[in-house]
Amino acid sequence: MNIGERVKFLNDVGGGIITKFIDKETAMILGDDGFEMPVSLKELLTIPNEKKQKPTTIPVTEKPSNLPQVEEEEEDAFYTDSSDVSIYLALVPKNNNSPTDSDATLYLINDSNFFLTFNILTRKDEKFLSFPGKIEPNTKEKIKDFPKNSIKEDLEISVQVLFYDKRPHEQHEPVSTTILIRAVKIYKEGSYKENDFFDQRALVLPIIEENAMKEAIKQLTDKDLKKVVVQKEILNETLNTPKHFRKRIEPQIKEVDLHIDELLDNRAGLENNELLQVQMDKFRSEMKAAIQNKIAKIVFIHGVGSGVLKLELRKELQRDYKKYQFQDASFKEYGYGATMVILR
Repeated sequence: MNIGERVKFLNDVGGGIITKFIDKETAMILGDDGFEMPVSLKELLTIPNEKKQKPTTIPVTEKPSNLPQVEEEEEDAFYTDSSDVSIYLALVPKNNNSPTDSDATLYLINDSNFFLTFNILTRKDEKFLSFPGKIEPNTKEKIKDFPKNSIKEDLEISVQVLFYDKRPHEQHEPVSTTILIRAVKIYKEGSYKENDFFDQRALVLPIIEENAMKEAIKQLTDKDLKKVVVQKEILNETLNTPKHFRKRIEPQIKEVDLHIDELLDNRAGLENNELLQVQMDKFRSEMKAAIQNKIAKIVFIHGVGSGVLKLELRKELQRDYKKYQFQDASFKEYGYGATMVILR
């Protein structure tokens, strides 16, 4: 016997259709009266000459889901009339009154009419942490929080960006770059400035900037450039002409950045002691010039790092410049990574 076969009852009138087998000895029969009943296989007789019929099926009505039906909607992007493409990173302190002594948040700013698919990577030891995402045109996206005073060394941030739009548009090349933010700059209050993107001061760093002024400069002819140079030379000559009522004002504090990347374009092939020698040579030449020009104070920005440069610099100050006092530069301005020498 098979499911769907019509059978007769041996000990009763009528019959029905086998709808399923309950076990090896019992089947469920849909009777002619429309009711199902279990019947022993020994009490059933197949009808050989009657055409087999498929078992009657009961339609199943699915219950509606309680979950909301999500339809993909077109993103309501904010477009401007500008064709410029500018992208920035911004470090925004949570305490605007004391930005160098506050938790801070890293933002990506999309100042363009493109959608961006991005990946922001921050270095952690010898590897990176990724912060991927998507950002709409002319908006900003929070990337990561930095707790107060958690940044002890230079902050290395890699940025990868792809451009797209839902309207016809010109192709824009992908961006992949790395930005180095000096720890000394992060802890310098003057680094945080008023800007167009936040209602408070922020440290804003350009990733790419394309604007009409730069494009106009690209279109300048050689003749135009020469005219600009001549005008600048005339202006400089005018400004440098001594006048009896103009008193020359010497700068009171001079800053010198001793980070090796500021001193050399390429450090390939140089050992650590050779790099240190380059930095110390710069220190000596700047000290000599500051003394000759009667600068009141000079600040050497050496960073935190392993402390080798700071130690070497201070040893030489104690040995060769005994007549001058030195001390840690203002923490508010330079954080942990600078030494100030008082020359007069």
